[in-house]
Amino acid sequence: MAGIIIPVVIHLWNMSPGKTLLVGSVALMQENSRQQSRRVKLTDWFLLLLRCLLIILLALLLSKPVWQQQPVNKEKGWILMEPSHINETYQQFQPLIDSLLQAGYTFHYLQPGFREARLPAALEERGDTLADTTSYWALVAALQQQRANKRAVYLFTPNYLHRFEGLRPAIDTGIHWYAYTPKDSIATWTAGDYQTDNGTVRVRQLSSNPGGTSYTYEENRSTLSADTTTSHLVIFADTYVQDAHYLQAALNAIQQFTRRKMEIAVVHETTALPPADWLFWLSAKPLPAGISAHNIWQYDSGKVVNTASWLLAANMPPVALYKSIAVQDTAAALWRDGAGHGVLRLEKRAAGNIYHFSSRLDPAWNELPWSPAFPALLLPLLFPDSITVKDKRAIAIQQLAPDTDQQAVTRPAGVSPVTKDLSTVCWIAIVILFLAERLWVLRTQKIPAHG
Repeated sequence: MAGIIIPVVIHLWNMSPGKTLLVGSVALMQENSRQQSRRVKLTDWFLLLLRCLLIILLALLLSKPVWQQQPVNKEKGWILMEPSHINETYQQFQPLIDSLLQAGYTFHYLQPGFREARLPAALEERGDTLADTTSYWALVAALQQQRANKRAVYLFTPNYLHRFEGLRPAIDTGIHWYAYTPKDSIATWTAGDYQTDNGTVRVRQLSSNPGGTSYTYEENRSTLSADTTTSHLVIFADTYVQDAHYLQAALNAIQQFTRRKMEIAVVHETTALPPADWLFWLSAKPLPAGISAHNIWQYDSGKVVNTASWLLAANMPPVALYKSIAVQDTAAALWRDGAGHGVLRLEKRAAGNIYHFSSRLDPAWNELPWSPAFPALLLPLLFPDSITVKDKRAIAIQQLAPDTDQQAVTRPAGVSPVTKDLSTVCWIAIVILFLAERLWVLRTQKIPAHG
């Protein structure tokens, strides 16, 4: 901007000096008695102003000016609670919720769609009788895409572990999650009774609390609802004979532990496949037509990939994984590797379930054959407990915290001011001033000067 001195200097330099005209009354006076008077006076100050403004606008343009403005947002954010626990949740966090409502936050149901409602009316609806089963992770992922202007969000939920199914999404710093342990945090129930191989009836009792779930067994109790059926398990192996031995040993361990009525058969010819509850197809060959089995465990075929990873399953220690089959499958993953890829995937069909296994039961592929977790991993597949609804285990509170390492990526957009580039405005102003300066120069040149 110091360049505005340039048009000022040029303007003063172009001022023509005054001329002395001698008239008759003073022509005979001595030359040395002549006195000169000088006075600096700006002429055409408007032209000088236009040229100075041009210099100032050019300086502003080079500095890349922007205009920052805080967005106008009357609604402060959202408060979300589930209908099925709204009364108990409100009692747990009443002071905080009331203060948020007074500060301008609005109440929304923690359900797909996140419908807005008035909290006093929602508390009178007796929503505790309704059922909410959607995964919290899925709701949070949808919430971060739907909430307008990325406003702050306060979630108030129970801490039941079974509500956190699937992959954990990236949680931004605009979400504040408050979880609590509900009053009915302990449950005990009968998970099933069945007839053992020696004729006695075994009853399995489950007890669940925020710290975990435990099993106890009682025998010699007669009950009419006892399961007296025998589970038929068939293992087919062609070139994977050793894999069949490892699997048979794990199934025998399950039978000895549960004392269920199980018949395990190992066959090596497709013509000898009998009907079964479970068929373990330990072969890369396609399944033959006409197989009669409610559940099928099948080896994947494809490109073998060497990996140094882990086989991960719920509530089980990790098992070393050395090789796997590269597959692209949308089936639900039950076991995953360290990168999140499905190792055991469940495909549900009308005729039964197919479990796709993208590895092998071989020590060269993974540590399953030597791991004591192998029978424990197979047990819930063979005999599901169906304890999800009554599961009272609590999630670790650290898993609900925002991803602070991703703060720069997922920071709510509503927190940052709105920035607008003013370069276009400067260019337009410069053009207008330049045209005005040229027109003014042309106008003043057309006016004749009279001396």
